[in-house]
Amino acid sequence: MAVSLVGTSRKHTSWNKPQSGAVQNSMKDSIQPRDQAIDDGPTLDLDETEFSTIVAAGGGGYVGVLKGIPDKMESLVLFNSLRTRTTLGIPISRLTVEAVREHLAESDAAFAGVAAE
Repeated sequence: MAVSLVGTSRKHTSWNKPQSGAVQNSMKDSIQPRDQAIDDGPTLDLDETEFSTIVAAGGGGYVGVLKGIPDKMESLVLFNSLRTRTTLGIPISRLTVEAVREHLAESDAAFAGVAAE
């Protein structure tokens, strides 16, 4: 299926470019400075089976691992809430049965609050 570009503005060179200085200025506080270190956390010697076991013991459904970016983002262990079917994530360095339980409880409570409204 061909998409016609007739009538589109060639001026648009970047869809993510802020349209005004006000937007850019409002984003300055949310941008992490380059010199601020990102915690890569300790390297865990766990495999998929162990991740899955920890998540299941915490009451979630294991999905997988979102690989981290060195010096930018720590790897995340992804799992689903069996109640709401939402996908949640915990930094790999903080993965414990209790952390999974707490994250699920917070998420499920948030969804219950929205459903009640």
